[in-house]
Amino acid sequence: MKKNILPLILIPAIIALLFLLTKRGSSSADYFNGQIEYRYTYISDSLDVDSLSKIKPYKSIFRFDKLNYQSTFFEKDTLTYFYLSQINKAISKTNSKINERCEDYGLPTDSILAYKLYNTDEKIVGYNCLILEFESNNFHTRYWVNNDLRITPATYKQHTAFNWRFYGEKTNGALILKTEHRFKNYTMVGTAVAITPQNKNFTALEIDEHLIKQICNN
Repeated sequence: MKKNILPLILIPAIIALLFLLTKRGSSSADYFNGQIEYRYTYISDSLDVDSLSKIKPYKSIFRFDKLNYQSTFFEKDTLTYFYLSQINKAISKTNSKINERCEDYGLPTDSILAYKLYNTDEKIVGYNCLILEFESNNFHTRYWVNNDLRITPATYKQHTAFNWRFYGEKTNGALILKTEHRFKNYTMVGTAVAITPQNKNFTALEIDEHLIKQICNN
């Protein structure tokens, strides 16, 4: 009788184990869908920061879904970039006018010289952060990132331009909550002020994908 009872005793334990494994597997693929808004400030010892604020972005909005992303920068003109991961290319819009130019994001635009990833006690909009700090040919950068919110690998795994693949691989796609770019004469700081998650049907691109393919001849 004991030999027959043992499998029955083990069944609940096996079911519980399968449930935990399934739950763990599903959460690892639960990538961020939604929108994040940043506000920018400027620091300089030699330039007037008020003048910088008038010609540089004062706000940006990034939209992510499972495949693509869209970034909009608000300054004198409003510049929007539409990235289509299927072809690893992007087009842009100035105000309401689509620019008839295709950008290949598989091409490098910078080179990383050194980097480090470390903890910080600083919280951004209530989230704990790690800092990815790196030196490149163009500038010195720090990204405050959060491990609980991750963008899908489709949006960075081929995206070599602007050090995006480097950032994605080193942080495993952790969502950027704060940026710091140190240029020669000034520092640009962007801080998240609002994060708006969306459901799985959310679409990041606010234009037709076929238009991107048409301009990029794909």
